Amino acid sequence: MEEDAANGSNMENVLPCLIPRIGMKFRNPDEGWRFWLAYSGQKGFDVRKRYSNTSKIDGNVTSCRFVCANQGHRGKDKKGYEVKCHRAETRTDCEVRMGLVKDKEFGGYKVYDLNLEHNHNLHLPETFHLMVSQRKISDLQAFEIETADDSGIGPKASHELACRQVGGPLNLSYTIRDHKNYLRGKRQREMVYGQAGSMLKYFQDKMAENPAFQYATQMDAEEKIANIFWADARMIADYIHFGDIVSFDTTFGTNRESRPFGVFVGFNQFRQTIVFGAALMYDETFESFKWLFETFLQAHSGKQPKTIYTDQDYAMGKAIEQVFQETWHGLCSFHIMQNAIKHLPLRQKEKGLNVLADFSACMFEYEDKEKFEREFAILRTKVEKQSWLDSIYKLKEKWAECYMKHVCTLGMRSTQLSESLNNDLKIHFKSDFDIIRFLKHFERVVQGKRNNELNSEFESRKKIPRVIIKIPMLLQASKSYTPIVFEAFQGQYERSMTACAKVLDGNNEYLVATGSLGEDVVLDEEYIVIGNPLDQTVICSCNLFNRIGIICAHALKVLDLMNIKSLPTQYILKRWTRQARSGTVQDKNGRIVIENPKFDAMRRYRYFSQKLLNLAHRAAYYPECTSLMDNTIDLLGQQIEDKINICSGPSNAEKNATQVDIVVPNDTLSNAQLKKKEVRIRSSKRKKFGWEGKHKGRKKGQSKNILHVQAPKVYQNSEQAQEVKETSNPASIDIQFHKEYNTINSFTQLLTGASSDDLKTENFFEL
Repeated sequence: MEEDAANGSNMENVLPCLIPRIGMKFRNPDEGWRFWLAYSGQKGFDVRKRYSNTSKIDGNVTSCRFVCANQGHRGKDKKGYEVKCHRAETRTDCEVRMGLVKDKEFGGYKVYDLNLEHNHNLHLPETFHLMVSQRKISDLQAFEIETADDSGIGPKASHELACRQVGGPLNLSYTIRDHKNYLRGKRQREMVYGQAGSMLKYFQDKMAENPAFQYATQMDAEEKIANIFWADARMIADYIHFGDIVSFDTTFGTNRESRPFGVFVGFNQFRQTIVFGAALMYDETFESFKWLFETFLQAHSGKQPKTIYTDQDYAMGKAIEQVFQETWHGLCSFHIMQNAIKHLPLRQKEKGLNVLADFSACMFEYEDKEKFEREFAILRTKVEKQSWLDSIYKLKEKWAECYMKHVCTLGMRSTQLSESLNNDLKIHFKSDFDIIRFLKHFERVVQGKRNNELNSEFESRKKIPRVIIKIPMLLQASKSYTPIVFEAFQGQYERSMTACAKVLDGNNEYLVATGSLGEDVVLDEEYIVIGNPLDQTVICSCNLFNRIGIICAHALKVLDLMNIKSLPTQYILKRWTRQARSGTVQDKNGRIVIENPKFDAMRRYRYFSQKLLNLAHRAAYYPECTSLMDNTIDLLGQQIEDKINICSGPSNAEKNATQVDIVVPNDTLSNAQLKKKEVRIRSSKRKKFGWEGKHKGRKKGQSKNILHVQAPKVYQNSEQAQEVKETSNPASIDIQFHKEYNTINSFTQLLTGASSDDLKTENFFEL
């Protein structure tokens, strides 16, 4: 009686259209199986396929039977006498079944055998989602699971989110175990060809999605992959628009192979980080760097940057000299100052010496070469060990301000863009990531940078820039420049209002000096400006426009003297404007680069998903509306499938334009190998000495302080060591310098003419 009551209760929950009956017709066995699954899902029992008979003539199914999962009896275990814990019995010889036979007249299949009476308890509606036959991850759900995993969301949190989106776990068609099993199987499938083969398959799939994707590998003598470079379509387009200044740096500890990971970066019209390409290298030798730089240029149609910044690696510098022959190579000023802190003595108050501040002045302040040589010679006399100063002096053309007056840097003086990106990478990366997870998480970090640009673009269109004076030139600049660049330009204009000009002998030559923005007028250094009112051109000896890309205050003063009230177009650099990304971009093969071929499809998906979700939410509370929507979706789904089969895609033109069929033999992928590196496994525990084991009575709080004790420093004399003890900690000096260095490297401060006192590091080291 209890079973009959349960069966009757569950039968009331079944939609009338889902109750099977004799003579019901289906177009094919798969349609009948889907119907049987839907019926069992609402009734509350698991199902399986019993058998399927096929014709010997054409191989088509002639008859089949779908049964309850409890049908029959479990076979006898041949190893029953050895099994300590037997599995629970699930078969009850249930007779529930639905048989289909081919209807020769109709051309489809019809129900000829049907039994709906169970001999066991049915599942409760609250547990329907736990039945094996009802647990299935659809393509859409698989996409959402993969998206959550790529975004760093754990399986538990991702599954809970999916449950909430559908109104609870009852409405979700898979469990947390299915979720984890899917991810495990997905990673196993991704790595089916091994590290190297799976990486090549990943790149080839990317190229099939977008032909603008570029990648290249370098093989060693044993045909193993040593170095890898890749750049997607957005990186190709970014380099065309903003590839004038490039920063390159390598980092370690981001992948299982412990390979150096190098990234080419720059900044966009909002002075935000953008990526031009990435590389996994076997080593940091001259040959590896030369191949990498040549491949980088080849991927970007041979366009060389104006300036590239790196660290002081000798092999890298030699490769840049040979490959980037049209590019000025600069050294990272931040790394140089870090080395200066290590090799130069700290400030000595008694002697009145501040060697670090003097070296910083040589790097940032002196614009005259003779003064630089004189001050650097004085600096050498203040240092006992001059080996580091001598070595860095040989590279003075790559870091000293006086040798960079005519170099286009756009305000960049270091590889901090690369360092910042490397820090973001290490937040998301783990050293035990396989190659596919490494590549996907790198995409995640890069996409985060691109999202920042979209946010800045949105804010620039939403907010109106603050204009101090409503004059034509500033209004013109506010509409042309991005907000951050306009603020810098407006700062130059403010300084031009306090500038004093003197007419020199010659054709429109002026001697201009800008003043301070305060009550007391203090004039800065004077610069010669040559103007041409006919061509509306000005040339200033400070070379700010050639270095930064924004016209200086001296030139603005002369333009005003020549009665030119609007900014000439030749002084509006496109890379700083709101239209910096306008125009089409072609790759090295002459094809137009489409950054995201799926963008239109994604917009259509968002439109329909919101529309259908709202419709489902409305219809779910009314059984009649639910039945109507279910029948309509089935009919619409079949029509869509027929249409897709005819069109073979969203549109033939779109498919031909955005996809390339790449077929690579499986043997090629399986045989690909990465050149292995010998990785030292470092223990997280440091080796203890014999005497350390005797201190067993140490308190808990004392053990933590040991981790912060620095290794003893070697000083040149006892006076220096005593001075360090009385003044400060070198580690805190390093941190404070890093903080202050970011301040003086501000773009607006750089353009508004930071005084020499601001650029000195004398105050940075007074603790």
